[in-house]
Amino acid sequence: MKHIYYPLEAINCYLLNRYFELFIKYEKVSMEQVAGASDVTKASVYYYFKNKATLFTVSVSSMFQRITKQTEKLLQNSKGLKHRLYEVTLDHLKRPHIDFETLLQEATSSLTEDHIHEIREAEKAIHQALENVFKQAANNGEIVVASPQLLAYTFSTVTMIRNKKELINELGGPEKTAQALVDLFWVGISPN
Repeated sequence: MKHIYYPLEAINCYLLNRYFELFIKYEKVSMEQVAGASDVTKASVYYYFKNKATLFTVSVSSMFQRITKQTEKLLQNSKGLKHRLYEVTLDHLKRPHIDFETLLQEATSSLTEDHIHEIREAEKAIHQALENVFKQAANNGEIVVASPQLLAYTFSTVTMIRNKKELINELGGPEKTAQALVDLFWVGISPN
């Protein structure tokens, strides 16, 4: 196989994206497979990532950072909170979903406490973005809530329905499912 030699700065992001596409099952993906799928040498992969656990950690953390950034972007809309929650839910429903907790359990035996901490901190940033919006909405009287943090985690759980394709189709597609989920969620937080 002929390998293409990219500037090393460009490889890091590319490797992360290719690895993320591959790691449906943590144990079944090798650094050699990542190199082959990325069309770079195995040495290039090891230049950036000490081992598979580090590559996994950086890949998952980067994924959570992208999700956080996209969620924050959607939440900064000037429309009301209910509409912004709809936009976030619709965006999540339209994106592919992996069972992250199962994947993390598979990888845990290879990960250090620092790896797990880094992943959990990146995941926590998504919830923090939601919590901040819920706090602001509560302060503005737009919603009634005792715990913005609980609301953030609850809302995140609601959007996990995206892996239930049959249900989404039964409800009429992502748009109608997003609306139904936000309507249901809104009943619990609306001041009326």
